[in-house]
Amino acid sequence: MAMDEAQGTLWETIESTACLACDPDGAPALDDAVAAAIRAAYFAEAGELAVRYGIGVGDVVDHLERAGLARSPRPDRAIENIRCAVHATALCLGVAQAWADLVTALGPGFDRACIGRLRGDDGIAFARRFWLDLRESTLGPRSARRGRNAAPRRPKGARVPDLRAFPATRPLRYWLAERLIGSLELELGRAASAAERLDTVEEVRTLRLPAQLAAGAETRHG
Repeated sequence: MAMDEAQGTLWETIESTACLACDPDGAPALDDAVAAAIRAAYFAEAGELAVRYGIGVGDVVDHLERAGLARSPRPDRAIENIRCAVHATALCLGVAQAWADLVTALGPGFDRACIGRLRGDDGIAFARRFWLDLRESTLGPRSARRGRNAAPRRPKGARVPDLRAFPATRPLRYWLAERLIGSLELELGRAASAAERLDTVEEVRTLRLPAQLAAGAETRHG
């Protein structure tokens, strides 16, 4: 999917950087200078968004530390993407308005990307499943949040999208689009493999008997 397909108000300010797969356990604290710059950017550039979602600057710093920003080779990138960091923090805290804004901004573009690669209804279903998986992996299954245990439904081998690992070193929409495309390619590979198996079975079913065997069969029946 071309990145400009997912246009919306997801606060990007840079083109791209390396995306980290972060482990939130035991993540180191941010350097004091980086943390101070993030706090300054929060008040200078993201105040309105933070008020919309009810997110404090401490929440944002905590999110970035848990996402492993301190291990990034360029932790200062989060300063340029502070609005994405605020939005991601709100998403991880389950703020309903933040989730509504995310799907409103990116949903149409992601739908088009899926429909362009999968057939009609399959594409729409895949896009809907992506958002469900994203929410469940970030917040946990709804049944678990209600006190019941249930694993999120996800295709075997699919990369799990989890916003708790978003370190804001690149715009949020790029980070999510990368995961959507990865899941799509996996699905397409699975579909191609299934189609190849079906073709093989069909070929076996339609193989003609060799001439001698066919003649012998006819003679025996005659």
